Amino acid sequence: MTFRPLILVALLTASTGAMAAPKGPSLEQRVQRMEDESAIRRILIEYGADLDSRNYAGYAGLFARDGIWIGGFGTFKGPAAIEKMLVDNLGTPEPGWINKSSFHLLSNPLIEIDGDHAHVTSKYLFVTKSADDKPVPMLAGRYVDEFVRENGVWKIAKRTTYGAIPWRDPDHPEANAPAPAIGQAAAQPPASTVAGDQLRLQKLEAIVAIQRVITDYAARLDAQDFEGYAALFAKDGIWQNGKTVHKGAADIKAMLVGIYGTPPAGYVNNESYHLVSNIAVDVIDADHARARSRHLLIMRDKSGHPVPRLAGRYEDEFVREDGIWKIAHRTDYPVMPTADEWLKEMTAERAAKAKEAAKK
Repeated sequence: MTFRPLILVALLTASTGAMAAPKGPSLEQRVQRMEDESAIRRILIEYGADLDSRNYAGYAGLFARDGIWIGGFGTFKGPAAIEKMLVDNLGTPEPGWINKSSFHLLSNPLIEIDGDHAHVTSKYLFVTKSADDKPVPMLAGRYVDEFVRENGVWKIAKRTTYGAIPWRDPDHPEANAPAPAIGQAAAQPPASTVAGDQLRLQKLEAIVAIQRVITDYAARLDAQDFEGYAALFAKDGIWQNGKTVHKGAADIKAMLVGIYGTPPAGYVNNESYHLVSNIAVDVIDADHARARSRHLLIMRDKSGHPVPRLAGRYEDEFVREDGIWKIAHRTDYPVMPTADEWLKEMTAERAAKAKEAAKK
């Protein structure tokens, strides 16, 4: 009898504390946040891809109805005006035109989402082709963006592009009138079921896992971890560069050993590294996906400075094998220099190193 009041007080205290504890975001809110950030990241990548391919309509379609572009060419409002700006300044490409002379590397996105609006900053590096067909950085800068969800789809409400190195003032954007009111926010999608949220979450998890594989690929290549590199491929995974095709982990590993040799114990690479960027992932179903990305090989020159040596892109097919995302088919497209030119350079360098080693 003596302990009952104490037990009752303890229970009431525990109950009150539990009721007062703040609730975290719901599963729907967590999934929505990830979907929003993923969608905005995708627009950043599509912007560069459309610009590089001169897909002016696709580029302009990334902007909201009253979207504003501010940069070195001036200030333009609305998709039609933005598309015309590109045609006037870059010209209309010929049918079937393929850009083999320049591309944009996009990175460092910082995304702040507030309901149907977002503030985003990111960096870009514009790379062009040198006289000897090598990638050369020409302009480094940053984007400052305002995004809006328009009819349920994220769009660019205002983009200001700043050239950093060399400096390019986008027509004094601070003196421009503020962006017009974006208008009524799009209605939030109806609350979904837990099962629906789980499917959405699985898709987002797949995108993140595939992005990690693409990044790990470069890291393991730079570390000359050939075993780990080959393990990123499916059992029957294919690595392809032009007409050169290698299939399966053993064959892919043997290819790397043939190119680089067997690294010594404790090997540390201080001669080169790969940058991977512009990663875009399309999940087809629970076990299949496609991805594309860009790569840039940086190597040490004779004076010890980093120099871009090879630029290209990856086109990938992914498969989930035993619950883990793997590369089913990777095609590597060297752009600057071409695959044949790069092979000649590498062959000549290996021959020179072998000759030097023989002298010792």
